[in-house]
Amino acid sequence: MTMINTILAGVCLLSLTACGNLQNWNSDYLSGGEYLSDDQGMVLSCYGDLISTKHNSESAANRFWQANNLPKGTANFVCKDGKAYLPSKVTDCQGNLIAKQSGGIAQFKLNNDFPRYEDGEMVWYTIFNCQGSKVVPVDHTNK
Repeated sequence: MTMINTILAGVCLLSLTACGNLQNWNSDYLSGGEYLSDDQGMVLSCYGDLISTKHNSESAANRFWQANNLPKGTANFVCKDGKAYLPSKVTDCQGNLIAKQSGGIAQFKLNNDFPRYEDGEMVWYTIFNCQGSKVVPVDHTNK
């Protein structure tokens, strides 16, 4: 009988430990965990994924900044054809710097029919692909 009680106690302890770990995972997942953010909220990569900032040298944020040759800590960037650029260095699909165009990024988004929220605000990130000289906005809002 003692053996059965010991086994049952072990199973109960393991179950509680598993529930505790699951609860911690779930709360991290639901609260957003540690992700790159700016004044607009959490920042998306050029593929629509949240960028993790777990504090270690191999975080997704560090890999993202290195792969795109961006200064560490950059949260304001424009994605063109899957690569991130500083807003002052990104070109349109004809090779012209967007920042030097009248109205800059905001006007570029208006001119190229970037998605808007229902209240008329522009989507806070700028992701687009080029099809020849045509700008094709990418919408990761699922709206």
